[in-house]
Amino acid sequence: MNNLDRERLKILQDKINRMDPVDIAERLEDLSKEDTAIWIKLLKKDLLADAFSLLPRDKKIEMIGSLSEDRIMSLMKELEEDEVVDTLQELPANMVRKFMNQYIEEDRRPIINELLGFPKDSVGSIMSVGFIFVKSTATPTQALEKIIHSDLDADRLEQVWVTNQSLVLIGYVNLADLLRNKNKNIEEFMHPINASVYATDDQEVVAKLAFKYDLSEIPVTDSEGRLVGIVPAEWAIDVMHEEYEEDLGNIHGISESSPEHYWDKSVFRLAKDRTMWLIICLVTATFTSFIIKRYEALLASSVALAAYIPMLMDSGGNAGTQSSTTVIRGIYTGEIEFKEFVQVMFKELRIGIIVGLILVIVNIVRMSILDSVSLGVTLTVSVTLLTTIVLSKIIGGILPLIAEKTHVDPTIMAGPLITTIVDTLVLFVYFEVATILLGV
Repeated sequence: MNNLDRERLKILQDKINRMDPVDIAERLEDLSKEDTAIWIKLLKKDLLADAFSLLPRDKKIEMIGSLSEDRIMSLMKELEEDEVVDTLQELPANMVRKFMNQYIEEDRRPIINELLGFPKDSVGSIMSVGFIFVKSTATPTQALEKIIHSDLDADRLEQVWVTNQSLVLIGYVNLADLLRNKNKNIEEFMHPINASVYATDDQEVVAKLAFKYDLSEIPVTDSEGRLVGIVPAEWAIDVMHEEYEEDLGNIHGISESSPEHYWDKSVFRLAKDRTMWLIICLVTATFTSFIIKRYEALLASSVALAAYIPMLMDSGGNAGTQSSTTVIRGIYTGEIEFKEFVQVMFKELRIGIIVGLILVIVNIVRMSILDSVSLGVTLTVSVTLLTTIVLSKIIGGILPLIAEKTHVDPTIMAGPLITTIVDTLVLFVYFEVATILLGV
């Protein structure tokens, strides 16, 4: 290697070691195996570990395959326990056993095994066991001494948890407050615990609490209130992002089979993700076909009725989706609960009447200007439109509550399912109203 090559490597080393781990991970995804090997050698150990934890599964496996056993052991040592668990969950079973036996330090194995035992998407699967706590009887100076001698990263030392003599969590203090109040008792400036979660709770609970209380860290306790882990706010943001993507997919009838990016998935994988709900909707559409066949004579005698079916179905589906989206947001923020089922239903009923009447007036004006139909058809469409909007609002409002109560993701109710239910309902109401008003 000549001096020019050494100088270039030195410039590259200085540059990449000033980068954010997120940006490093993005670059590593696109680098060739040769360039990746160079970056691995040039990056600082802690920076490499932070970037490694953000890589997709395939890139992690590729990188591990290029490292020596000593480098793998060093990398695992730099990773926090939860990051090790995330990596192990993405590796084949035979590699997991090898990692646990050869590359994971013996004193860390019990904690890692415990974290591996928590269900996927639970709080325990994402929590960190790296935190610092003191008893309420400790002095600020003693707490600061504990911080100074801790080997945790600086961002894990900004907040110190406080327990009573039985190690039950009672509050927390900030590092700045410890420095400012060295002559006071910790209990005098301690912040009480507003909320905590259990390790077995769904990870979505963490995101809700972080949003509601603006917490920088969410404590995880056991059934007796003892602190067992924490979830930093930045991880709660990751959970929010994951839940948002999942909810968006549910609303639009897309089931994600893997967390890979769009360009990394084959067309067959994407087609598989999108087909399930389309098949369900196709099968359930059989009900609408039965209804139309049942009323074939009515349609034959008044062909004008057929022209308004798409408008009524679209209006009903959109109205139901609006209500479900609003209620789901209320459920997520904790504003709406299942015990308020009747109140939600009554409120959506009133909303449906107001919205329905407005749409009826607009539609009557539209029909009088653009369509030449009988008064009977106009009345039939108007009554059906009002009824459809009211029923759709009620259904859209209560289905997410039922889903939440039965431990089903409420967002599933906000997309194809509501549309299918409302479409069937619209046709039935439409033809029954036509039968009464038109006397056919």
